[in-house]
Amino acid sequence: MAYFFLRTITAHARSPRPAGAAGRCARHCFCLAFCLLCITATSGRCRAEEPAAAPVQQPMSVVTILTDDNQGKPLRFPSTVAFDPEQEEIYVINGGKTGFVIYDNDFIPHLFLGAGRGIDSPHSVFFDTREGNIFVCQGKSADHPPRLTILNGAFFPVKEILFDTIPEAENFSPFRGALGKTGNIYLVDNNIRGVLVLDRDGNFLRWLKPKDKILRKIVRETADKNSPTEKEALETPSPSEPSPETALLDLPPELRPKARVRVAESSGGPASEPITITDIMTDSDGHLFFLSEETSKVYVYATNEEFLFSFGEKGGSTGKMSRPRGIAINEGRKIIYIVDYMRHTILAYDLAGKYLYEFGGRGSGPLWFNFPNSITVDRKGRLIVADLFNNRVQILKTEFDMTFTGSKGLKTGTPPAAPADTPQTVTPAAGSPNLPPPGASTPEAIRSPANNFDLETGAIPDRQNGAPR
Repeated sequence: MAYFFLRTITAHARSPRPAGAAGRCARHCFCLAFCLLCITATSGRCRAEEPAAAPVQQPMSVVTILTDDNQGKPLRFPSTVAFDPEQEEIYVINGGKTGFVIYDNDFIPHLFLGAGRGIDSPHSVFFDTREGNIFVCQGKSADHPPRLTILNGAFFPVKEILFDTIPEAENFSPFRGALGKTGNIYLVDNNIRGVLVLDRDGNFLRWLKPKDKILRKIVRETADKNSPTEKEALETPSPSEPSPETALLDLPPELRPKARVRVAESSGGPASEPITITDIMTDSDGHLFFLSEETSKVYVYATNEEFLFSFGEKGGSTGKMSRPRGIAINEGRKIIYIVDYMRHTILAYDLAGKYLYEFGGRGSGPLWFNFPNSITVDRKGRLIVADLFNNRVQILKTEFDMTFTGSKGLKTGTPPAAPADTPQTVTPAAGSPNLPPPGASTPEAIRSPANNFDLETGAIPDRQNGAPR
């Protein structure tokens, strides 16, 4: 551009003019050309020195999206997901269904576990990798009380644990559970405060009751301190986002959340009291992770049930949890994932509870969520997310090669800013009776095969007599 400008100026200078005027014009033109060259060189050098904008990186990509059940019908409100590490199968509770759709390692929905094996009102499932048993948390049904149903590897019921004889558990309905490294069974009812601890045979051991400040006043004070925007997000529903209660009109009654009764604030200020636990997770070292939707915190315990620390903060902005519903651990990368139902996001923390990043948001495309309700991790470290109101399950993988060291084994952990109280335990009296035994980044929709098996009507050939596949 400067070259053509000089050509024009030179031609103009050579045009016939009076002697004095021609000399002055030529000098002026060359001065202007020199200034233009200086400006061009300076701007080019500035552009070269400007740092390049960092590319926007998405920490996850989609492996596939599950949209159909074992009969080839669309999933409808998948509320819970779990992964069996021994059989490498994904269990999904499909809304309104009295059982589990089971997907194999290739994401093919090949089984349905239901009433034919005593499963009629499941809330969740967890696994005993040492003995191959399957533990199903079940609520009250027309024919059965709330119970924990134990199946063997062939899906035959071997035992049912009831709760009507357990202290403080007369109305207990197991919602989530986990098997500890010592063999103890940990169960929670999200309407009852504390964690119920049973031995491997189902005998009552104690209640484990984390305590914290749970009054609404704490949420308001935190929002005031952070920003007015966060306070409004916590107290006022967004006009552009319909409330989940409105969306729940199409949800089966058994999946609709019950209204909670809030404790009135006392003049003396908030005090610590036992909290409700929403989800439980254990790691290979035996640590216990209790997630509370009520406080938006995770409470970490050692194998011997000694309280270590807690982490998390309630809020509606980045790095905070509004209504956390599920927790999963990727031990290979040392990351804790938490699914936030109201913020439509997945939050990532290291093993010491330090916030790392989050992803998601409300939407219907891949890597977007619409009230996600449950999360788990498979053997390869892929995330499995129950995308409730998008009627699908998303399988995600990490797009970067990084391991977060966090803490060294969580022996002591990182002390929280506001530590929870020492857990309260309730020990049974002597002579308490035993309980009666009773891929590519582009998502690919998985379609069910024609030759699947249904446990409502028949046995599974490759699991006859409890033999593993």
